[in-house]
Amino acid sequence: MRTRHLYIPIVDAREGMLLGAPSNAVRGGSMSFSLPAGHALTEENLHQLQAHHVEFIFVLKPDTRSDEQVAIDAAMAARRIIKIFEAADFSDANTAALFDQVLCYRSA
Repeated sequence: MRTRHLYIPIVDAREGMLLGAPSNAVRGGSMSFSLPAGHALTEENLHQLQAHHVEFIFVLKPDTRSDEQVAIDAAMAARRIIKIFEAADFSDANTAALFDQVLCYRSA
């Protein structure tokens, strides 16, 4: 089954959701709490994340879109990103890298 990575506020997270990336809480330069990618969230985990002031997490959700809809959505996202960056100076390596990362994330 195809999945999508979504970046969601912790208040929208629910028990059973799978983490799409590690969730690490850092306080004072030290990691105070961590859950690995692929971990299925429990009610206790959700309370721990909130207690450690984690505000957003990446989760994996089933992607029920058809292949055709995925292609349409990716093309629309690419057009939006190109429009946003139309006046950008791509000779600047940081700008070019940012564009690549945003395009990759939004086209997935």
